Amino acid sequence: MARLFFYRSLLLASLLLGEQTWASSNDDLMFITIEEHWVSPALTQSFEANPAAQLNHINNTAPGDDFLPRILDVGPLRLANMTANNIRKQVVSHVSDPAVLDQPNLIKQANDQLAAAIANNTDRFAGFAFLPMVFPELAAAELERCVKKLGFVGALIDTHLNNHTFYDGAAYRPFWAKAVELDVPIYLHPTFPRPEEFLNAGAGIYAPASPSDFSLETASHLGTTAWGWHQDVGLHFLRLYAAGVFEEFPTLKIVLGHMGEMVPFMLERANVFLSGNSSRLSLIDTYARNVWITTAGFFSLNPLGTVLRNTKIDRILYSVDYPYGNSVSGKMFMNNLKESGLVSEAEWEMIAYKNAEALLKLKKRMGTKSQS
Repeated sequence: MARLFFYRSLLLASLLLGEQTWASSNDDLMFITIEEHWVSPALTQSFEANPAAQLNHINNTAPGDDFLPRILDVGPLRLANMTANNIRKQVVSHVSDPAVLDQPNLIKQANDQLAAAIANNTDRFAGFAFLPMVFPELAAAELERCVKKLGFVGALIDTHLNNHTFYDGAAYRPFWAKAVELDVPIYLHPTFPRPEEFLNAGAGIYAPASPSDFSLETASHLGTTAWGWHQDVGLHFLRLYAAGVFEEFPTLKIVLGHMGEMVPFMLERANVFLSGNSSRLSLIDTYARNVWITTAGFFSLNPLGTVLRNTKIDRILYSVDYPYGNSVSGKMFMNNLKESGLVSEAEWEMIAYKNAEALLKLKKRMGTKSQS
């Protein structure tokens, strides 16, 4: 018995030593991040004209820091930030721009510009398509072009149109069918509310009752970063489930950012009311089968603790939400996760980069050109 206790103590000591070594070795260029934004030259004017975007830029920009150069760059500024924060590869996507979702030619130009911007550095960058979601069949065709001709690894799409239309209706079935045919994920990303929802005091859903109650910037954040963005995307996923989209397309791959866009925290309750009397696969099982989530912009272990309890480890991916999210904070979050005891070393590596490699088939698509 004493000998058994000795060997157990020795094993425990070795495991603790291994954990200490693992927790202190964070200098490798290993992370893969997949919600990382950019504005194309084709759409810069439209993007800058969005009042909610303007307000969010003001509030997401630190003193002395210029937001626009960082979001317009897919070169030295971005690469330096990646390298300094252990990011081996970014999947770059266009920012939300609801005003242009009905302009397929402009969107095609933006996708071509992204492909050209990353073409000489495919070891460090990959691309998600931006799509004209007002026209589902054109969106499907552009997705196919971007995947087959431009080498993109999926699409990141605004979660609703400018009139708040989601994509659960029959008109969007050809789009979802194309995503399944191509076997690429669709990242549902928040988009801006209609300006009147936060600009019209006393009328808009996010606006103050009177102009003196709280600022325009606060109203904008209620509709976007603080709450509205996330409830919209979570609702979209629930609508897709309720409309039978996952039943029709059981291999559809959906990515939800921002620690799952509220879904993991409401999953059990929503399941009771949405799948309790249904013959289809339950909401919980559909979530497990069809959904991947990222940490983008959420650098706290508290929500991740919930996610780890009801989400399979191979469905959780690290992301930053650059340049809105802070890469330094993201790196610190991953360091804290290492030391938290919430995951093993193997599980941490899955979140850090292996799950992204698997979902996006990055090893099969690995480029040969690289710039530091």
